[in-house]
Amino acid sequence: MESGILSWSWNGWKEAYNDDSVHLFLDGFAAPDPGIEPRNDTRCIENLAGQIIDLYKCKGSGFVDSLRGSFAIALWDARERKLILATDHFGTRPIYYTNLDSPFGFAPRISCFAAASEIKKVVDPNSLYFYLNHSFIPAPYTIYKNIRRLEPGHVLIRVNGGVAVQRYWDVSYDEDFSLNEAAAAASLSTSVEDSVRFALRAGSPQVSEVGAFLSGGTDSSTILGLLGKAASRQVKSFSVGFEEAAYNEIHYARVAAKHFNSDPHEYFVRPEETLDAMPTLAAAYDEPFGNSSAIPTFFCLKMAREAGVKIMFAGDGGDELYGGNERYITEKFFTLYQQIPDPVRAAMDWSAETIPGFYPWRKVKNYVRKANQFPVDRFFSYQLYFRDHADELLSEEFRDAIDREFPLDVPRRHYARVANCAPLNRLLYVDLKLAVADNDLFKVNRMAEAHGIQVRYPFLDTHVGTTAGRIPAGFKVKGWSKRYIFKKAFENFLPREILRKKKHGFGLPTGEWLRHHPGFRDLARSLLLEPRAVQRGYFKRPALERLLRLHDEERSGYYGSYIWYLMMLELWHRHHADVTSG
Repeated sequence: MESGILSWSWNGWKEAYNDDSVHLFLDGFAAPDPGIEPRNDTRCIENLAGQIIDLYKCKGSGFVDSLRGSFAIALWDARERKLILATDHFGTRPIYYTNLDSPFGFAPRISCFAAASEIKKVVDPNSLYFYLNHSFIPAPYTIYKNIRRLEPGHVLIRVNGGVAVQRYWDVSYDEDFSLNEAAAAASLSTSVEDSVRFALRAGSPQVSEVGAFLSGGTDSSTILGLLGKAASRQVKSFSVGFEEAAYNEIHYARVAAKHFNSDPHEYFVRPEETLDAMPTLAAAYDEPFGNSSAIPTFFCLKMAREAGVKIMFAGDGGDELYGGNERYITEKFFTLYQQIPDPVRAAMDWSAETIPGFYPWRKVKNYVRKANQFPVDRFFSYQLYFRDHADELLSEEFRDAIDREFPLDVPRRHYARVANCAPLNRLLYVDLKLAVADNDLFKVNRMAEAHGIQVRYPFLDTHVGTTAGRIPAGFKVKGWSKRYIFKKAFENFLPREILRKKKHGFGLPTGEWLRHHPGFRDLARSLLLEPRAVQRGYFKRPALERLLRLHDEERSGYYGSYIWYLMMLELWHRHHADVTSG
């Protein structure tokens, strides 16, 4: 490549050359759409890459419009002196790049930049502030000011030192109101089944090397069943449980495994093993990441690797495409307030502002207050602890460096992008961008890399996304029933117990461990209160001590979630930022 462009060894990527003028690096799998049938030989990936290069020579920079799959691509055209970076439609494979200053660098993960002295790594206070409120950092931002992540469905083109970033695809909500329930359900099931077959064909893996995550929910159960159907053989399923009964749902995984005749593998996670795995978790996430469900994901993939699995199928994205999260119902409950006649609503607004908050009127006041919030602000209001308590928790220096509205400005921009859609679809879109692309995929992909496993996401496929966008929002959440049309589509495929299962609401037992397990209690206090942690200048030590006390006094895991965020932030500093800056 030309001078001024820094690139790194793409660990696990396939490299294809074409007459020394075009070089293609491909992570994941991609094929021209309509898809081609990969041949079962060792040249399969190279053949696909060659066809992608041919597509580029035919269509130029717009070649990515014609691709289907789960991919990240770096293409260098030596004759045109052109570099093209592209990530797939849902962002299942990441690409990072430096800001537009010279030298320009790109890599599959931030840690690849660690040895590059030319690239200065300065922590972005707004990104860190967003992390504290959401547990992850959203694209295109990263923890560093001068490094960016390519957003889903985007392509970056660099020619002669000039750089342009463009969106080439996005989820579209063109609701087809001519669809009845039967037709919508049929199109949904057909698209998902086709996506599973497509993902299974790519690279023609041995069935013995393929497995599936299985939580016992509708998404993972559906993917497992369709995978077994596509493979025409028994496939391996992997489920994780906890010894704490309130957090254990492995019963439903067993129901699905038996129903679909999978080869089930189970693992019960204990706090002692999690403590031992903490350094691996911290090393794997080269940005701060506080989603504690990385723990069961880690052990699930460890189990899969030990069983000889190289490719795992995951059900991520189903809730966000078809309306499966409880907060969509909660949001519908709040929107009912706007349907009250104006005079009555005005009287309720006045009453909520003036009448004292005695019980049960206090609940009414709280409902009115939330109902009058901007929808996307209300949608995230429950998780903005560090925004709502910034004066109490954050140092004056850190507060002065941040934009207080940044944790909401990012979802607001996503929400505004689909302004002409049904209210439910607007929230689904926001969750696809943040909860899925920035959170769930980052969680699973990093744990998969740590175990040498590739993950495929059949729900995150253009055909599935397009089909979901055509289905009317009223079929996704019907009345007070979540993912109504999805359950309709698979009512004769999934076990009845899975279809009737209520979504698990207890999360993970990290809060219990932080309250009762000596090792976790000591680790939390060490990471939050040691001088080197306090001297970073983000937080007020008395506020952190109070946070730890509040968690000990409360029976819920509310404060434990934020303590976990802080622990993972400090571990990130010690494993990554301190190392590269030292």
